[in-house]
Amino acid sequence: MSHSHTLRIKPLGLALLTGTLTGIIVAYFRLALSQINHLLQSLLVQSSQHFFQGLLFLGLLLILGVFAGYCLKAESNISGSGIPQVSGQLQGQLQQNWWRVLIYKFLGGLATIGSGLTLGREGPSVQIGASIGQGMAQLSRSKEEVSNYLIAGAAGAGMAAAFNAPLSGLFFVIEELLHQSNRRLFVYTGITIASSSLTAKYILGNRVSIPIPVFNSDNFPNLIQCLLLGILVAFSGLLFNQGILSLKNIFSNWQAPLYLKTALPFLVTGLFLLYDPQLFGSGANLIQLPFESSLTLPNLGYLYLVKLVLLLLAFCSGIPGGIFFPLLALGSLVGQIYGLTLAQLGLASADLIPYFSIIAMACHFAAIVRAPLTGMVLIMEMTGASLPWLLPMMIACYTADLVSEFLGNQPIYESLLEIILQNKYKPTN
Repeated sequence: MSHSHTLRIKPLGLALLTGTLTGIIVAYFRLALSQINHLLQSLLVQSSQHFFQGLLFLGLLLILGVFAGYCLKAESNISGSGIPQVSGQLQGQLQQNWWRVLIYKFLGGLATIGSGLTLGREGPSVQIGASIGQGMAQLSRSKEEVSNYLIAGAAGAGMAAAFNAPLSGLFFVIEELLHQSNRRLFVYTGITIASSSLTAKYILGNRVSIPIPVFNSDNFPNLIQCLLLGILVAFSGLLFNQGILSLKNIFSNWQAPLYLKTALPFLVTGLFLLYDPQLFGSGANLIQLPFESSLTLPNLGYLYLVKLVLLLLAFCSGIPGGIFFPLLALGSLVGQIYGLTLAQLGLASADLIPYFSIIAMACHFAAIVRAPLTGMVLIMEMTGASLPWLLPMMIACYTADLVSEFLGNQPIYESLLEIILQNKYKPTN
């Protein structure tokens, strides 16, 4: 066996230990987020009956906004989801202080995601994992190749623990972070991700991230319906990416104190939540709409536009927080709008709306992140969907990816990394 393909005991042990630590820390990150979410949602419910409770709710959000600004000021590398920073680190373009990133991303993520802003936990979980991998690599004085495997594997392990989706974590490392695969990569990162998933499941239990009711339908979306859905979602993905890049530019040119920039999304989101509490959080509740309530096109359109605006405002301000879960929720709303429109026109059965909702989530991921394989596996794992979904989902996802290519919609994390590098090397006056 050639030297380059030899597996060594030390990296295998480091991979196992790194994954276990990542699983523990991300699991408790999720538990802490749940507790903060529960506290603020309880206060939000009381705000509808008591004016002073509403003021207290807004006051708490503003305090969390100031604290998020403090964390960002203390460690600038925790900005946004953290995935572009991990990608830049693996490419040798960025350097990070692992323990500072770990501490401030953990605390800053609790403040932003826990407060009910339209942000997801996956980006922070990925960067938290990567910082653990970097710390293990440095403390063990591993060589560059093993260090990269530990960082990438722990990043995937963070995603796996965040969503209870180990296969998605592995595909994410290969398709999005490293853009390559080999035997050692599969083994080392696979062990890291598997140990993280097992540890997180032991702490949190074995539940899917997006529970959907078991529903039986003899109908499945046909070829034309899948193709049209993929095209529609591709345009939503273009709107999403262009919105992020445009508002990022506006925020970067806005000469305002950092604490004002970080407090703004908390204040705006808080006012919207007092008006409509169903806007709380990353949007998981919106994915359940086809199973729980009667749908109307005006309400679905309203939810899509408001959640998009709240996401853009929160994410582009630079505070810690991811876009995975919100983009999935927005994709689900596009699928619901599409399915309901077809049903009202008599072009499809209303039974297909849940299918369009779930498939559109994977499509939205494919259009925005430009990683269709990861998107499909992610949704299958997050929802527990069965294999009959796979072919319609595959057709729609690859349609969304191809249309996005023709529209010139670049992968969002690559675009965000370019912005980070431009700001890093921007000449100062």
